[in-house]
Amino acid sequence: MLRDIPKTFESQDIEEKIFQMWEESKLANPEVVEKYFQEKSRDIEKPFTIVLPPPNANGNLHLGHMCGYSYHDILARYMRMTNHPTLLVPGKDHAGIQTETAFTKILESKGESKWDIGRDEFYKRCYDFCIENADNARRQEKRIGLSADYSREFFTLDPKLTKIVYDTFYKMYEEGLVYRDKRIVNQCPNCKTALADIDTEHEERRGIFAYIRYPFVVGNGKDGITVATTRPETMLGDTAVAVNPKDERYSKYIGKKLLLPIANREIPVIGDEDVDMEFGTGAVKVTPAHSPVDFEIGKKHGLEIENVIDSEGKMTGNIPERFKGMTTVECSKALCEELEDLGLLEKIENIKHEVSICERCKTPIEPIISNQWYLNVETLAQKALGAIKSEEIKVIPFGQQKALEFFFENIQPWCISRQLWWGQRIPVWYNGGKELYDWLNENKGKSVADYENETGKKANGTGEIKLGEDNPGDGWEAETDVFDTWFSSGQLPYSTLGGPDGDDYKKYYPTQIMIHARDIIFWWSARMIMMGLYRTNQVPFPTVFLTGMILAADGSKMSKSKGNGIEPSEVFEKYGADSLRLWYYSDALPGSNAPIREEKIKGNRNFVNKIWNASRFILMNIDESEIEGIKNHEPLDTERISRTREHILNVSRYIEKYQFNLGAEAIREFFWHQLCDVWIEEIKEEIKDQPIGSDIRIEKLSELLWILKNNLKIMHPFVPFVTEAVWQELVKIGLAEDLLMGEEIK
Repeated sequence: MLRDIPKTFESQDIEEKIFQMWEESKLANPEVVEKYFQEKSRDIEKPFTIVLPPPNANGNLHLGHMCGYSYHDILARYMRMTNHPTLLVPGKDHAGIQTETAFTKILESKGESKWDIGRDEFYKRCYDFCIENADNARRQEKRIGLSADYSREFFTLDPKLTKIVYDTFYKMYEEGLVYRDKRIVNQCPNCKTALADIDTEHEERRGIFAYIRYPFVVGNGKDGITVATTRPETMLGDTAVAVNPKDERYSKYIGKKLLLPIANREIPVIGDEDVDMEFGTGAVKVTPAHSPVDFEIGKKHGLEIENVIDSEGKMTGNIPERFKGMTTVECSKALCEELEDLGLLEKIENIKHEVSICERCKTPIEPIISNQWYLNVETLAQKALGAIKSEEIKVIPFGQQKALEFFFENIQPWCISRQLWWGQRIPVWYNGGKELYDWLNENKGKSVADYENETGKKANGTGEIKLGEDNPGDGWEAETDVFDTWFSSGQLPYSTLGGPDGDDYKKYYPTQIMIHARDIIFWWSARMIMMGLYRTNQVPFPTVFLTGMILAADGSKMSKSKGNGIEPSEVFEKYGADSLRLWYYSDALPGSNAPIREEKIKGNRNFVNKIWNASRFILMNIDESEIEGIKNHEPLDTERISRTREHILNVSRYIEKYQFNLGAEAIREFFWHQLCDVWIEEIKEEIKDQPIGSDIRIEKLSELLWILKNNLKIMHPFVPFVTEAVWQELVKIGLAEDLLMGEEIK
């Protein structure tokens, strides 16, 4: 009998050693694996490339990251084992506002603030913070078995990636696609920056519904139109009251003037068919500066814009002096008191309503008018839409494909500037400062002299701009805003490969699939498709595969505050990486959320142990004297071998169709119930009375070993650690060579 093999598969002891073997082999490097194929005289297929969604470099990875990476890894291992030089590109994302917020909190916990240490020092320390987190994340990625090429690992602030991002910006500017404009944005008063919609969330909070009467300018002062609003403070910026022309209550008043209470400005009554006659009083106040809906109404009707809330959520602008500097809450209360004294506050209802808040600090969002850098994405979106409709790009699950089409059909200009310290500074310089440039940009045809006359400020420059990283000279001020992080991450499929001039780009672009969480499809996949088509004239990938969230056992979102989360390290220590991977393949259908099922993960550990124990049983029943005979024996094409080949083909099809759940079910069913329950028992009986070394034993053991080895191969992409551990036991006794990771599935 062969030497003793450990009775149990101790994942905690074995997984790290196995991964070290993989790393030392360098088979995750496509050039190394291509040379390996040549040495083995294997046919070399087309390269297969996946760019990993880079985790934010501001904290530890969670189960969602781990499970998502198992999808990437199953494809990488399978494609590598079917003779494709495979490149899995790992990286880390600087993550803009998320990281700045996280690091700011760390500073505050130490009694410091970003304002105390200054921008340059903040950037330096934040960079070091990200690099440290990147190291931690890398170690976590390896725990799940991620066979990525870490020699190509990227950080989104790497100079080579930043250069490509800048080149894109320069190209877009020359073509008139990027520009400065004054539009309404989501402003976080606490973070003091514009936010993307994805950086906001909705929360139900208590509020009021105030009914306010706006008197007619001509009349006895008692007549007027009553509006209902949840935000009385914004009335100081009203420039109209809108009614539906079909509303018999109000249609006769269209064109008449109302006196805006407190502010004492005249505003018109306008007709707009989008006004909901059933909501509130059927008449709505229009505040173009502080409501996205009102902003569009204002554009349609040519209304003035009165900005009365600043970037810090304080009252400002053309309003009575007594309200200036108040918070919006303070102003709302003060206005309601004055309106009641004037007899214009008809009633107040206490309500619960959804409020947009900053995802990070939970501060209510203030829609404000602000000068920002924008990208006109209409042309880019049309090309992307064409790629989706022609099925040049397919989305899994298919229902999300329609959602992506709708997004491209209704796309708006993209605000790409953020008022942060952390990120890629927009490479623009202003002669005389940004304020002068913005004023001249808003007041087309006017001069620097007009600026000085109308603002009473001295202009110390020409108002011109120049693009570039380096200071053009005296009198030029750098843009302090940074790019929206999606502007850089939207370029990752080609920027990580060196851009259109890079050697990796020429060999490995376009990539083959993009896998990420469903909730960022509009922010990431949509951006990557648009930017990829713009810079390369090719789709960046033909397939988008969407995953869902990992939820708590009760179906709620995992949260540290709720205490319902599970740390990845807990799962690895208790059950091992293979058990977690197998649960995810089985339970997480494309685009669907998956409640964590610890009992299922535990059950998967039983299957992992079954693989080990069954393999051990087979090996322990081979006598050392029989090894050479088995090596030199070509198994007959039996029904068992034929059925094994059919099984391998079926599982291969499941993987290639991204039906990982069916593949996981198939390998479990075949190995456990066919190989272990039936065939091992059959062969035990067939060789029971045969002497060691007999032709019958050699034939049957060769057949059984062939079935085992080929099952290990097709199972390897699903459960890489235990299969590799068994394979190495075969290597030790001369019944296999090299790494299972580099073996061929055929």
